[in-house]
Amino acid sequence: MAAGQRGARGQVSFERERGVYDLQVSGDVAHVVAVVGGEPGRTAGIQRVVRTLADEGIPIFLIKLHRTAVSFAVDGGRVPEVERCLQAIGVDVRVRRDLALVSVVASSMRDLTGVMVSIAEALHRAGARLFGVGDSHNSVQCLIDGAHVEAARQELRRTFHLESPHA
Repeated sequence: MAAGQRGARGQVSFERERGVYDLQVSGDVAHVVAVVGGEPGRTAGIQRVVRTLADEGIPIFLIKLHRTAVSFAVDGGRVPEVERCLQAIGVDVRVRRDLALVSVVASSMRDLTGVMVSIAEALHRAGARLFGVGDSHNSVQCLIDGAHVEAARQELRRTFHLESPHA
């Protein structure tokens, strides 16, 4: 039953049906790997990286902690600032540009099974390489190469039976 419709007993439901209901795409995203070194200074290095970027007002997302590095995504237009800030504090930086963030949105995402495998299979069929993943209570975010964003969008829409926004 869709939100606001009456059920068999005349009850009105204002809850959205479970399952994937939207797909959002943001282009011009970059993936950054900041090498901070291993222990004993790893934690301090990670804190120095995120504090430096926060002090400069540069938002980062899809943050992952690695054995000797921290990686994150950032708006592609902010890459020169990120490189300047981190090089100024002696951090080696590797950047992969021309990526896109694809978000698959669903009600009660954590109660659904098989969503991630369906996403991964759709991205594979589209030829889109996956560089990072994040999730929240209602979405899965995938960082993919920007060259395959349209094919990925089409495969994900087909996989989750979403109408084209132009329909």
